[in-house]
Amino acid sequence: MSERTRPGGLTALAVINIVFCGSGLLGVLGMAALFALMGKMADEVPEKSRQQFEALQKMGGPRLVFMFGLSLVTSVLLLLSGIGYLKQKRVLGRLVGNSYAVIAVVSSLVRVFLFAPELGGGFTIGTIIGLVYPVLTLVLLNTTFKDDLAN
Repeated sequence: MSERTRPGGLTALAVINIVFCGSGLLGVLGMAALFALMGKMADEVPEKSRQQFEALQKMGGPRLVFMFGLSLVTSVLLLLSGIGYLKQKRVLGRLVGNSYAVIAVVSSLVRVFLFAPELGGGFTIGTIIGLVYPVLTLVLLNTTFKDDLAN
């Protein structure tokens, strides 16, 4: 039985997923720290950041926890799909990768329409990256690398 070789593009996709996972987990840690310090640092927020801090407080816990959960889920899915790409597994690579991509697109849109107006943001470069990479992942997994993730 001959061993299949993994395409370089699939390996690159795996590495990018793992790097984005690390970045996402750092963001999750930052959000956890923000939750922990939010009540304690209300009096110490610099004047230039006061408006954003007050907007975060107004948004309330449930919406922030929801975004925290989405960030954590997408980070874990990035790691698992990256491992699946490296091992060329259909479920761990293709299915989890597609799941990540759909959740990431929804997460980006939720961020733009539900959170950005209150924080003075909107459609930013982060939003573009948050939409382009998952869409690219969907296209590549379901066309170019479809047959490479078959076992």
